[in-house]
Amino acid sequence: MEKAKGDAATGQDISWQAQKSAMTRDRILDAAINCFISLGYTNVTTAKVASAAGVSRGAMLHHFPSKTELIQAAVEYLHQQLLEDYSSRVRKIPATAKGQKRRRAGIDAYWQYLTGDLFTAYHELCVAGRTDAELKEILEESTRRFDQHVAESNSELFSEWNDHGERFLIAMDLTKFLMEGMAVGQIVSNRDKRVKRMLDYLADRLEEIFQEGESGAIGRHSAKNS
Repeated sequence: MEKAKGDAATGQDISWQAQKSAMTRDRILDAAINCFISLGYTNVTTAKVASAAGVSRGAMLHHFPSKTELIQAAVEYLHQQLLEDYSSRVRKIPATAKGQKRRRAGIDAYWQYLTGDLFTAYHELCVAGRTDAELKEILEESTRRFDQHVAESNSELFSEWNDHGERFLIAMDLTKFLMEGMAVGQIVSNRDKRVKRMLDYLADRLEEIFQEGESGAIGRHSAKNS
């Protein structure tokens, strides 16, 4: 009986140590993302991340022996945070919102996601990846998975348009590239007013894409590339 109690206590100790280790790891990764935002990727070092996380150098090396391992884990962690952030915003769209109202709510949810701190960190990494081949490779795989998740969400949000082939793909890319460009271009006068105007225009233009005939711009483009 005493041995059984001892085994149980040992198991609890191991479980607590594993939980504590996971919490420390997440704290380091949170600190890494915050450092990307506040310092910029090129200025981030393992020592600065350890300081921001409030952990010792030894604890940092235990979890991430090299900067490469830290960056790879941070990108994966950021990817999961991005997915959760975007998914939670989409889930908040009221079930009573239908048709055009639901589609517009989807645009607003995507804009809120693009202007959050997590996307700011992701954009910082993408900029750094232009001249860092190792980082670029890490980001490419993460981006493919996230794009697939967004595509699945779009298929639900814009379900009435799923069977429109080329028109649907162009509409989704128009939304992605226009909105991401707007999010990156932070320094403009009257920003809120101009952003609302552009989002209103985008929402109306998306509706028009699926209403215009084959003689319209999208129809001509589809015929040209078919």
